[in-house]
Amino acid sequence: MLIGNAIVHRTFIAGLVILLAIPGGCSLFEPREPEAPTQSSANFVPPTEPRIVVSNLQNAIAEKNLENYMSCFADPARVQRGFGFVPAPTALSAYPRLQGSWTYTDERNYFQELIIQGLSPGFSGLILTLRSSSVSSDSVIYNFDYTFTFETKPQHNFASTALGNLQFTIGVDNNNLWSIYYWVDNDLGGTNDITWSEFKGKFAR
Repeated sequence: MLIGNAIVHRTFIAGLVILLAIPGGCSLFEPREPEAPTQSSANFVPPTEPRIVVSNLQNAIAEKNLENYMSCFADPARVQRGFGFVPAPTALSAYPRLQGSWTYTDERNYFQELIIQGLSPGFSGLILTLRSSSVSSDSVIYNFDYTFTFETKPQHNFASTALGNLQFTIGVDNNNLWSIYYWVDNDLGGTNDITWSEFKGKFAR
């Protein structure tokens, strides 16, 4: 019995020496570094169907991932019909910046700034309720009620949640990939809630 205990003891000591000899740089028992928010992630799926575009958009917002977010929109450098946005009328008086044309570059700059000004850690997400859809040979129009949430730094004194209704027109390009090329935002009417347009006006650059 004593011999058996001695063998177990020596085995334990040998194993402990091996573990201590592993360089600290290997970090075998430490969690992996989270992926930088500007890099693409496995949650982005090639948008071979319109519904995938919507799913990618929700994932990109939840992850605060700029590149995945912008991949959901029609890039005029790659697609003939560029991206356009129509803000909710209630936001126009508060944010004159929204009164002009809103481009793909504007969308990128706004979301990049929103990520910078967001809480870390802080919640972000998009909930969509489908109201209607219309399908043609090369485009789909989705009408959603939405709840958009993005927690920002306290100094902004800005609401973290927007409620409204939006219309996405999603088109297909020559590579049979889909993206949003037209977006119309509206309030729900009869509420004091801000719309997504207010987020764009507040954090536009």
